[in-house]
Amino acid sequence: MKTMNASCMECDIYRCRTPGVKEPWPEKCPRKNYPGIFKKAIGKNRRDPRVRKVNMACEETLRRGYDPNESVYTWPRVKELIEYARVLGYKKIGIAGCIGLIDESKVLGKILTDAGFQVSLINCMAGATTRSAIGLKERKEASSPFACNPLFQAEVLNKEKTDLNVMVGLCLGHDILFIKNSKADVTPLIVKDRITGHNPVAALYTSKTYYKNRFPK
Repeated sequence: MKTMNASCMECDIYRCRTPGVKEPWPEKCPRKNYPGIFKKAIGKNRRDPRVRKVNMACEETLRRGYDPNESVYTWPRVKELIEYARVLGYKKIGIAGCIGLIDESKVLGKILTDAGFQVSLINCMAGATTRSAIGLKERKEASSPFACNPLFQAEVLNKEKTDLNVMVGLCLGHDILFIKNSKADVTPLIVKDRITGHNPVAALYTSKTYYKNRFPK
């Protein structure tokens, strides 16, 4: 089996973020093996105004959320979302939500509205249709006879001319289609994980204990 040329999986020195490290770059270090891409990415970060805008907003949001007196970061993701949008002067925020998390989506919508934004919440079933209508086989075990329609969510929010779209629990795959078809930038707030209460990292933390027999070897 051919191995990948670049991967951080086997690295344990992290020279990329630790200036004092003197050890050589690991064999599969992305920076070592793709120096041209590294140089090009640095240039794009510096010169592309769209990239600079996002980077600067990210830095400013992190700065505002850090408490120097406590030496700790203090903001949850929802607060970060609000302040990031404020830094960029955004007015309209779209929410692409799963119908299974419609209550959570509505709570988010109210928080954003109270923060002064115009909010458009489109749930995944707003444009729902039968699976056969979009070329899929019907599934008896499905919770609904209708299929989600992330393309409809994206196109409606495009018409609403949102400045930023937030995903709340879209299915894996549907989230990909939504991102591909959204004209506005997209950020996830909740990633769907039906087993862990939408906390995918829990499976990673327990991969050697409770979940160790649930992953393929």
